[in-house]
Amino acid sequence: MKKRILVLLLPIYFTFALPAQESNPAGPPGAPIPQWLLDNWATRTQDRGTWITDNSAYKSDDEPFDAYGLQWEYGLGKKHLKGRLYCIREGKDAGAVWQFLEFWDPAAAEARIVQIGSDGTLGQGRIWRLDDGSVKEQQTFTSPGGGSFESGHHIWMGNGENHTQSFSIKDGEWIRRRYYIWKLTKE
Repeated sequence: MKKRILVLLLPIYFTFALPAQESNPAGPPGAPIPQWLLDNWATRTQDRGTWITDNSAYKSDDEPFDAYGLQWEYGLGKKHLKGRLYCIREGKDAGAVWQFLEFWDPAAAEARIVQIGSDGTLGQGRIWRLDDGSVKEQQTFTSPGGGSFESGHHIWMGNGENHTQSFSIKDGEWIRRRYYIWKLTKE
């Protein structure tokens, strides 16, 4: 019975809507996964799909991690992407702080992201491609304690590296936060 209840609740999370922003329209409801999204997933999953970034600019007593890793893999059928953001301390995986699921929502004809943090915080939002080929994400997060906030990312590739600029979003204004350069690890 629990599995049936879980299946019924998941569509509620996956259809959470956000206000429209600049976007690259994908087409009518029922549209297939756009090529830009398939290409984006292929880039992130290449080799082992593991990308590492240095955290020395942000390292502190509260954040003692030397680096972070992002690990991406396809779900069965290559119709969605699963990911994990983990901490690296003294060269070792210190544990995941975020788990991700990216997918194409055919009903809304848009790319979606859902993520859950190690503390139970849930983020939900959408992903869209800009005219220059870069990608933006916008999510609303809710915490088990009742708080909520909005966050965004601007993501692009350059010289084989993945660049991410994070933002907090307050009253529709995107406020710059952290900038990271992620390098693909090779086996």
